[in-house]
Amino acid sequence: MDGHRLYIARMGATRGIHVIWTTYGTWLPGDRRGHWSAVLDLYGRLKRAGHQMNMPDTETHSRARSLMKNAPKELTIAEIQIVANVFGTYLAPGLPGVGSCHAAAIEPTHVHLLFGPVGEPIGTFVGQLKGASSSAVLRRPGNHGRKRIWTAGYWKVFLFEDETVDAVAEYIEAHNTRRGLPAIPFPWITPI
Repeated sequence: MDGHRLYIARMGATRGIHVIWTTYGTWLPGDRRGHWSAVLDLYGRLKRAGHQMNMPDTETHSRARSLMKNAPKELTIAEIQIVANVFGTYLAPGLPGVGSCHAAAIEPTHVHLLFGPVGEPIGTFVGQLKGASSSAVLRRPGNHGRKRIWTAGYWKVFLFEDETVDAVAEYIEAHNTRRGLPAIPFPWITPI
């Protein structure tokens, strides 16, 4: 089975997709919280690929920090609203080829989205969200000279059971309520 047909077959069974990404420089390889990033040597070469939990490592963190092209980026309240507005143009209910967005949290240092299957590869869809929102935020005063808003990658989990989708939605909604926001803070979210 070729990759596209396998993708379509897999998406048919998917109940939800949880994606997470961080703002630039706020969760580097070697982070004290642990990290899923690749591990770099002192010269910035890859020692070990990601996709596994790596423990905190001050040497790796220091090297990753030295390779940064801009200071770490935390979104302001105004920038969070810009990101939300951009996401709404891609995730609004009823758009062709887009599953409903069931939960979203846009925080100063990272984003959580939970949505249903989309009509294109997930990397393409997330790339559109990140690219469009990054461009909009970079146009804001105070970001002159900045090259990046988001990290290069993202984390994704395909969810195949309704109970799991419900649990992830609750997890994301808790991110909002602990910040004093409504559990469902954006009009383009379709609650489960």
